[in-house]
Amino acid sequence: MIKVIGRNSYQRDIEGSKTVAEAMQMLGLRQESHICLRNGVPITSRDIISPDDDVTFMEIFSGGY
Repeated sequence: MIKVIGRNSYQRDIEGSKTVAEAMQMLGLRQESHICLRNGVPITSRDIISPDDDVTFMEIFSGGY
């Protein structure tokens, strides 16, 4: 299961193993604005994720005055 957390939050199942970069492209996410956690641990765009993993993409944004 993939969770995307940010301005537009949603969940989606993942089919087969793929790199984080491939999953981000499939979801239309930009690497510059999201970090990926696999089972609660940050991973890189080259790491492999599989359907058994708990994957979360967190949008990075800031605000202020």
